[in-house]
Amino acid sequence: MYTYYLMRNPGHNRVYFTQSQKMSLSELKIACRWFDSECENIQNRIVSGVEYIMFESKEKISEKDLKIISRLSFVYAVFEAVKDREIILFSPIAIEKDDYMDGKITTILKYSGKTNEIFTRMMINVALFSSEFHNEQNIELLDPVAGKGTTLFAGVVYGFNVSGIDIKKNVVHEACVFFKKNLELERYKHIFSKNKYFGSNKELSSDIHKFEFAPNKEEFKNAETRKEFTFVAGNSIYADKFFKKDSFHIIVGDLPYGVAHGNQTQKKRASHTRNPSEFLTASLPAWHKVLKKNGVMVLAFNSFVLSRDDISLLLQKNGFTVLTDSPYDEFEHRVDRSIKRDIVVVKKNIV
Repeated sequence: MYTYYLMRNPGHNRVYFTQSQKMSLSELKIACRWFDSECENIQNRIVSGVEYIMFESKEKISEKDLKIISRLSFVYAVFEAVKDREIILFSPIAIEKDDYMDGKITTILKYSGKTNEIFTRMMINVALFSSEFHNEQNIELLDPVAGKGTTLFAGVVYGFNVSGIDIKKNVVHEACVFFKKNLELERYKHIFSKNKYFGSNKELSSDIHKFEFAPNKEEFKNAETRKEFTFVAGNSIYADKFFKKDSFHIIVGDLPYGVAHGNQTQKKRASHTRNPSEFLTASLPAWHKVLKKNGVMVLAFNSFVLSRDDISLLLQKNGFTVLTDSPYDEFEHRVDRSIKRDIVVVKKNIV
């Protein structure tokens, strides 16, 4: 039996680090289903005052397993525990990082209400490893409530084609300006276009910002290696107007918490509500259409204003299957006095 210890990333938010122990265990449990070697006895361990997540395997982890471990949101360092007589020694294992872009892009842009980037990466991993698409080369990700793009930037780091929607034009503009500056700074070959989408009514009028990019000219010339970053300044209830049916492998979004800001839903006017159920009721039909069959959606929500039972019922009514077994019910954690954050993971039903 081989024993491995994963040191958790302290991140930049001590509150989140303290809350994230249980979530880290759950993320590993979901991901290790795809290991070549069976993963057993997953648990938290404290060694010399340092917190680790430990697991055992009957065989040495493979290169594929290490790549999966290396992309997990919480992993800072990996060790194999080697016993020498009565002493347990930690033998470090080099992390297999294959980021498409420097991960710092998720940390630089600061703004009120920003989701912790480690939590964002965790949601993306949960979505990907809950799907059948984890081995796909060109993952398509949508964040239908993208804000200033933390989920999109995290997706770019993983090498995905990413798309986002936000109703505030200034927010989308600021995110695109930031992304363009980053591409220029990192010397990525890129082109940018901005087009207007016109529909049957004024509410459908939206700005579509699109980047095509690659690390160098050779990869940019090849459609298989060139990536896309699309950001729509529009209303998420029209997602199926902006994107084709069955476009996305995964949808990942951090819903408005109904505390600092409301949700804009109605076609003729903004509807501000403390409870995001109205926003979901209006948006889910379009999100369902653009998600691929067997695609996975992960949504974060504030359980103080929308219960897990209520959001699950809404999702089921709109053609999604809610994953309820352990560890999918072990992500709830306190953010502050008014926010208790949880996630719900669903698959698109095959009709």
